[in-house]
Amino acid sequence: VGTLDPMKAGAGDYLLYILGPSVVSFALYVYSRKSLVFSNLPMVLTAMIVSSAGGLFATGAFVRLIQLGGSSQNAALVRLSTLGRNITTALAMALTDMVGGDLSIAAAVVCLTGIIGASYGIPLLNAIGIKDPVSRGLGIGSSSQGLGVASIAGEPDAFPFASVAMVLTAVSATTIASIPSARNALIRVTTGTAPIV
Repeated sequence: VGTLDPMKAGAGDYLLYILGPSVVSFALYVYSRKSLVFSNLPMVLTAMIVSSAGGLFATGAFVRLIQLGGSSQNAALVRLSTLGRNITTALAMALTDMVGGDLSIAAAVVCLTGIIGASYGIPLLNAIGIKDPVSRGLGIGSSSQGLGVASIAGEPDAFPFASVAMVLTAVSATTIASIPSARNALIRVTTGTAPIV
């Protein structure tokens, strides 16, 4: 409800209030490892491009392939609402608004993606033998936002990469969706129809 008044505030208000300090704590830790991050900058930038553009268009193609939402007239709305699944909630809301999706569906999809990534991301990386901390951090951060980043906090060399990947993926994906031709292509891939201008 946008207040911290104890008689009016809900759980979301308190969680949103502590989100700022938690993001600052991520930034402080990344700063402490800045030389490690800068020495791997080409890999970080490549991961950002692949995870943002690939995440948007692959998600769009996949939800269209499985016909998410069925054949109802709201199918396009449901499909468009899933596009921001691998970026932070705040920017996923902006992206969803740009493409014409439903904000409540988008928030649920983003939270679910974060929970799945935090629960199964590290065990999956272990199972397939990915041991490089840079790759582990970039993979978790670019796919499962804040919850995934928090789940890898116990790995001091992977954690800064997860934090950086989370932020860069979200900003890059939102930037891609703000370009009219890219947004139209994304809508076309997701719904199979040309966007209404």
